Amino acid sequence: MTTDIATLHAESSRDDSHFQTPFGYERWVRFGANWTMIISPYMILYFILVIALGGGRDDSNNFATLLESAGKSPIPYIAVVFLDGLFHALAFVTFVTLFTVLRVTFPVQANLILVCGAWQMLMGFTKGLIASYVFPRLGMAYLTADPTLRSALIPVASAMDGLRTAMQWMDSLGVMFGWILVSLLPQSSNLPRPIRWLGWIMAFAILVPESIFPGFLLVILLAPPWLFLLGRWMKRLTLSPVPTQEMTGVNP
Repeated sequence: MTTDIATLHAESSRDDSHFQTPFGYERWVRFGANWTMIISPYMILYFILVIALGGGRDDSNNFATLLESAGKSPIPYIAVVFLDGLFHALAFVTFVTLFTVLRVTFPVQANLILVCGAWQMLMGFTKGLIASYVFPRLGMAYLTADPTLRSALIPVASAMDGLRTAMQWMDSLGVMFGWILVSLLPQSSNLPRPIRWLGWIMAFAILVPESIFPGFLLVILLAPPWLFLLGRWMKRLTLSPVPTQEMTGVNP
């Protein structure tokens, strides 16, 4: 009888209407939530930096111009492509924090979100490293080459740009599925409705071709409020943790 009462008490304490951070992880979740709110303006600041640097002169439609600009001004080019990849590494902390918050109550969603976070970090950061390493060196070689060698370097740049574009799509899909998984969290998670709607809007914006609608620009504008609201929600979960069976030390 004592065991049954204790079990019922533990189950009631984990009631869906009182979703909270797992006990013992409040400090980490609070750190991740603050981190998420701090990096929330990153995309806006990055976009301003790209404009200030002239877009890094990253013109994938004209590889001769791309190689010339990357060879003549490697630092602005490296800054643009590396900081793009760096965001995916910074955002991985947010995915890990979400996993920590959800792993007890919603383990399936938590693990899928963690997989998406790891995927987008690996693809995005690798994309930035490859671009920042390859194109400046190709550009320097292009500037010192004769016309024959220059014509041979253009296909090499085209192939590397194709690889970068493929990796960009792969990291974007990882982020997109992360947004969808967060938006599909059960109502019992008490996730604010604006986070759900912003996630859906950004997910669909990525899928729309740029020739039809500037979806990437929309993501840049909506990602900051999404990250800030998400961080505030995770931080709020740490304010009053609910005791569970493991917390209270109830043994069968």
